[in-house]
Amino acid sequence: MSAAAELKRFALFADLGEGEREELAALLEERDLSPGETLFEEGDDADALLLVLEGRVELRSRRRSDTLSIGAGEVVGGLALFAVGARAVSAVGGEASALRVLRREDFLRFAEDQPRAAFRIAAALVADVAQHARAALAE
Repeated sequence: MSAAAELKRFALFADLGEGEREELAALLEERDLSPGETLFEEGDDADALLLVLEGRVELRSRRRSDTLSIGAGEVVGGLALFAVGARAVSAVGGEASALRVLRREDFLRFAEDQPRAAFRIAAALVADVAQHARAALAE
């Protein structure tokens, strides 16, 4: 499956055209994660968005005892594309996983060339953050 076709699996990129997905896909880095392997630690610089293609990634925090498990088709670190800061959680392989990494600097170059596509991605990220915030408030 091509990298552009892989992006179709993610709601974040649903509003992009084929050409926009192809341009964005060319910026993605492939990353495999083994079970128990740490991808990043809580407090590390948040500099990239992570796309989970296969497998499961466990998100853990020193502030909470529960672990969040995310799987294929899910995204970690969307805000890292826009905001400089520290990771709020650690990410550890829950099972063998295939990931794609989109670095902030690559996304910002894409945004200069494709501002409308970047806006659609930003709008999708904001909607996702708002949904999670509402869910957290309802708990």
